[in-house]
Amino acid sequence: MKIASDRNENKINSVEITNDTLSNRGGLAFMMRYLDEIGIPSMIENRFGHLRKSSKGESIGECARQIMAFCMDGTKHSISRFDELKKDCGYAAVLECNTDKLISTAATKCFFRKFRGTTFLPYRSILNDLFIWRLKLEKPSIIKLHLDTMVLDNDNAKKREGCNVTYKKVHGFQPLQINWESHIVDMHFRSGEKHSNHGNDAKEAVARLVKLIRRRYDKDIPIIVSADSGFLSEENMLFFENDLKIKYVIIGKLYGSVYESMRNNNVSESVRVEAKNASWVCYDFQSKLDRWEFPRRTILTTLVSDNDQYVLEGIRDSVMYTNLGNNDYLDYELNIRGFEDLTKTEEIVKLAHHNGEEELNHRSIKEFMGSEHLPFTNFGMNGAYYSLMLISHFLMESFRKDVANEIIPVRCYATRLRREIIDIAVKVVRTGHRIILKTTRAIWETLDVSNFWKKCNNPVLIC
Repeated sequence: MKIASDRNENKINSVEITNDTLSNRGGLAFMMRYLDEIGIPSMIENRFGHLRKSSKGESIGECARQIMAFCMDGTKHSISRFDELKKDCGYAAVLECNTDKLISTAATKCFFRKFRGTTFLPYRSILNDLFIWRLKLEKPSIIKLHLDTMVLDNDNAKKREGCNVTYKKVHGFQPLQINWESHIVDMHFRSGEKHSNHGNDAKEAVARLVKLIRRRYDKDIPIIVSADSGFLSEENMLFFENDLKIKYVIIGKLYGSVYESMRNNNVSESVRVEAKNASWVCYDFQSKLDRWEFPRRTILTTLVSDNDQYVLEGIRDSVMYTNLGNNDYLDYELNIRGFEDLTKTEEIVKLAHHNGEEELNHRSIKEFMGSEHLPFTNFGMNGAYYSLMLISHFLMESFRKDVANEIIPVRCYATRLRREIIDIAVKVVRTGHRIILKTTRAIWETLDVSNFWKKCNNPVLIC
């Protein structure tokens, strides 16, 4: 038959070893060049170089660079992966080094053992510096931050320092995080039992970022913080209003006093908010909880239809508190910057509903990590590991915006970027004192590799 004949003509007869330098992770070359050009390994070396007590082995910055490559690759999430990679000359080539310069599993563990106690905390300032870098690049006229905690489920790894029972009834860690758009811009690594409003963690984290924004980006820019009910307290709201001079939208719990205030003030429907398949009736009034000193703007929403099905009123209510629309200086700043609509009821409700979309950042980082299980027994080592994960995730998002925006133009999870950009076959050729990375014509045209490479080599430096 003709079909069988065609197949026989192209049939593989044997398999052999090639001495060519090949890699199936060719896209890492683009990402690592991008990281090198913006200066992140040097930044880490400047912050942590003092931890290196011997001239043997690789520098702190180089170790961090290879660990970030491991995070971005995401092929395997075990620390033992470093011993496998050390045998791969193709992987070394895309990282622009030789195999003898690749760190081993033992060297990786030695790197993380340098971070005991709170030694890893300067990673947080690196994350903050990256945030300011993005602000100066994207130049927003208003900054919306989302405050939340995220549980890392380590239930099958209970012999971990700080791996305690979380509110989700699993053993793990519960870092406090602040999101801006698709980036996690601040993180306070904490043990699992620490709830959302533990101590002054939330106030200190928000104050840290607000002061940074005011000092290094724009001293007058309006800042809005959204948060769920775990952060609802008059202490927090007074701190945001009086000390930080920022706006907030915080979800509350449905106490009886909320409905009592509505009845006492004869509150009627303010507006109706429509979404894709749902509709809410909104009530806008002033109220305060029993222990509060001052009433605050309160918006209660009642879901009246869901997926074209009517819902009984009062069955699915939610309430939020805000200081938007107080006719203060920040409202004036919103007006002159063209964001006066944010003081309207329907826009405040949309800000609160956006909290659900912000959860995508948590899903994104968990998908990026591959496993929520942190690899070490020591709390400080796990803090350093998770910090490097967040920095790698931040930089991958920045790479998507700065370099891959024409290929992957929308917000996506790491898997798509890994499959379309990192997982490409390349050949590394040495000729005429030059090293050349070669791809197939199909990949060259799909990624527009020539333009891609230029973008990787010309990013805006971190200031």
